[in-house]
Amino acid sequence: MLDKLFAKPMELTVGEQTISFLSIADFEFCMSGRTSVPTSKITDLVKCSTKQLQKEAHTIKDIEKRFVAILSRSIENPPSISRSLKELDTSIFSQDHGWRTIVGALNEGGDELNPFRRVALVKYMQYLSSRQDIIKYLYSEKKKPTADKQDSNGDTKEGDQFKDTLIFENTLFEPGSNDPKNGEFERMPKGETITTILKSGERIIVMLSKHKCEIEANGQLFFIDQAGRKHVLDKGQNTVGRDSSGTVIIDSGLRDVSRMHLVIENLGNNSMQLTDLSAHGTYIPSVLLEDHTN
Repeated sequence: MLDKLFAKPMELTVGEQTISFLSIADFEFCMSGRTSVPTSKITDLVKCSTKQLQKEAHTIKDIEKRFVAILSRSIENPPSISRSLKELDTSIFSQDHGWRTIVGALNEGGDELNPFRRVALVKYMQYLSSRQDIIKYLYSEKKKPTADKQDSNGDTKEGDQFKDTLIFENTLFEPGSNDPKNGEFERMPKGETITTILKSGERIIVMLSKHKCEIEANGQLFFIDQAGRKHVLDKGQNTVGRDSSGTVIIDSGLRDVSRMHLVIENLGNNSMQLTDLSAHGTYIPSVLLEDHTN
């Protein structure tokens, strides 16, 4: 059960274990330890065929889309996360690390638990990303023995192979990559909010997957997309991605950019909050993440 916040420590019962939290930071720290994939789950995945891995990957991707929509709404309307999570069948959550029980317990509380619900959803999405990474690796390893298969004419079936591996497409931009002028970049933690302030005239590079974009402070905030087009970032929530309803609409042909890839909250005075909701990642200068963790 979950008790009232701050009146006394919040208690969360997972199976036979009761965990107490003195603050939202305590809760976030505890949930961070549940983003890895248990050894037993990895063992099960190793036994899967490539078709089973594909099916698992598609299932996770569909679930992630639903969670991204919930998280996006909660950024603009924080109370919405309570109803959205309660409307979900808790069986959609894995039993690994007690996730299903945790979400069920949170759903029993009132709106005062919304900050905890958001943290739980963010950390669960990170768990799903970890699971997807393992599936991607296992799939690529299992495909190696058949990668040189040929058709009856002796030609490699590249079209079929491309279709099979599309969901596992890797980006070319990896954590720790260096831009020749701007130093190291790192992938943003999925679902977590990074706050930064730009100086007047300053630009920072933001990589949507492997596509170089920029955010500029020049009287107001602008987003400069991969084609060099400049978009005004109005005060409040701005969405970046392939979705036609977004603030910044990225070319639909860039399939490694998610429909809702990045949320930029313009707080005014060149201050903003960035939230990555993508499948292939958003990469920003490492110094911004150092400020986030310090």
